[in-house]
Amino acid sequence: MTEYADYLSGSNLPKVEYSVLTDEKHGKYQLLAVGWEKTSAFIRSFFILTSWASTFGFNEDNTEDGFANLLMERGVEKKDIVLAYYPESHRHSGQVSGLA
Repeated sequence: MTEYADYLSGSNLPKVEYSVLTDEKHGKYQLLAVGWEKTSAFIRSFFILTSWASTFGFNEDNTEDGFANLLMERGVEKKDIVLAYYPESHRHSGQVSGLA
């Protein structure tokens, strides 16, 4: 998560700060962008993630490539990822098809 925040920090938006918020006790993680665009302040959430043991649930994922896909590249199995921003009726065996 911090690597992704560092990657975004290298973008051409000098008035934007990227922060990873963590609550390890409750398994909650969030990546935020806080800054200014012209004369307006903004806060944007890139992803909200909940971790239960070896399962990861995404409540929001606004990353370009999908942070879930980045986790799979790092060895997390597809069956251990829940895209919780989809209704349960669209999930298959607790998962959502469509991940790479």
